[in-house]
Amino acid sequence: MRFVVGETLAGQGDRLKGYTIAIEVFGRPPDFDAQSDPLVRVEAGRLRRRLTEYYADEGRNDPVRIELPRGSYNAASSYHPPPAEVLLGPMPPTAGADTDVVRNRRRWRRIRSILIAVVLLAGLGVVVLQQLELSRLTATLSPAVASRARAPGKPPIVVLPFEDLDGAPAVAALAATIREELLLLLDDPELFVVATQAGDAAAVSATVLDGYVLSGSVRATGTAIRVTIRLLEPETGRQIWSDAYDEPLTALDDPAEQRAFARRISAVAEPYGPIFESEIARLGTLPAGTELTVSDCVLKYYQFRRVLARAQHAEALACFEAAAQREPSSAEAWAVLALLEAEQTAHGYGEATPAPLDRAREAARRAMDIDGNNLHANLALAGTQYFGGEDFRPLAERILQTWPDNSEAQAWFGFMLVVSGDTARGRMLAERALAATQRAPSGYHTTLAMAALREGNVDEALASALRIDSPDWAIGHIIVAASSALAGRADLAARARARALALDPTLPAGFADLLRRWQVEPELAAQLTRGFDKAGRP
Repeated sequence: MRFVVGETLAGQGDRLKGYTIAIEVFGRPPDFDAQSDPLVRVEAGRLRRRLTEYYADEGRNDPVRIELPRGSYNAASSYHPPPAEVLLGPMPPTAGADTDVVRNRRRWRRIRSILIAVVLLAGLGVVVLQQLELSRLTATLSPAVASRARAPGKPPIVVLPFEDLDGAPAVAALAATIREELLLLLDDPELFVVATQAGDAAAVSATVLDGYVLSGSVRATGTAIRVTIRLLEPETGRQIWSDAYDEPLTALDDPAEQRAFARRISAVAEPYGPIFESEIARLGTLPAGTELTVSDCVLKYYQFRRVLARAQHAEALACFEAAAQREPSSAEAWAVLALLEAEQTAHGYGEATPAPLDRAREAARRAMDIDGNNLHANLALAGTQYFGGEDFRPLAERILQTWPDNSEAQAWFGFMLVVSGDTARGRMLAERALAATQRAPSGYHTTLAMAALREGNVDEALASALRIDSPDWAIGHIIVAASSALAGRADLAARARARALALDPTLPAGFADLLRRWQVEPELAAQLTRGFDKAGRP
């Protein structure tokens, strides 16, 4: 942000390119290819989201706002005067003891007082009328909706009708279509999605104070369509996320494009999105000793998947062990327990015996017996096949066909395929998962780094490896060390290797065993071994 603002102020903003930013900000070499490496585009997108979040929360009263418009790296600024100056306006100038001036000043003060009183009374009247209307509508709301909206562990989401800001039939139809696609994509057992009409939106919102409200607007701007999305917490009235999407007028004519566009919006409710972050924060406010629901344990599972650290794994595993005993008929409890057990030995977090994998197989079968349509149950079954050295591909293909839009499944099998040697298909799945995830966890970047390593693209491998944000995960540091050493960055390689050895004292003697536990195919294993060994040489 400092760089693009500085260049803009220096009059160079219009000439800013991804290549320049990659060289000057991220230290990329002169032969950097901005077309094949999305680093700058991805980081620019993150900066736009951070700015949106900042001005929606702690920076909402900042008079000067800085933006990075989509499609450009030229910083833009705007001035937003304080509301009080607009409402009251400047006072008339004073002029000595002139009688007319004094009289005018007094008249102005009376008028201002009357205006303020009228505004306050009008505001109070609106609030009273809204509360009366909410009470009336809430009373007529169906008991089923009202009771389920408060179901423990499932965050309710009210999806309001998207507003047509143009009044054109084509825009109104597009707004309705995007919302319908969004409702289909949000149809998940872990969410309680409320589809409302305009008349009862406020009533439903009033019953889900512990949930979220998703609203949006659509308007045509010249040759483009702009869709603005907002996510609110009714309990606090806080806007926790917003974004604007600009698409060509013809881009959303095709149903497939409409669904793809709606999928980008639905990422707000997927793991690692803004709802996930808000639910994690809620989990942290629960008193010690609170009995967690299965859905709460799922949040802990995703916390582990985000950083892949031993402490988070132990916490999630303990949560699901208790949940499975407390709710033995829950397919989700047994399924995620199986996922955690299957990876326990591979990460080096459990006993060095086949016992965790055996327990994982039993838990996965139990989950499938309870609900064969549970996504995590299917992923767990495929995971036990993979870590057991069995052929997981037929089951993987069936899962990808059943859940074609699920980023978690795409990332899971993208990793398995890359490590097994199918680099092209695995990379494609990992890139799709990364594109559809707002704040992708370390595992997604790990897959892309290993794909590039296997193909010998060491600079690309290093770029992905450096995005692994898991300080306490030894394998992540191994990949950074190997990629850095092979790319000629001895300084980065030495630091990453030292951190990996500190986290896993069995290295490097146990390096071959680690690769075996992860089922790494020979070509990739050779690259990782060569790079990690090179990182240990001065």
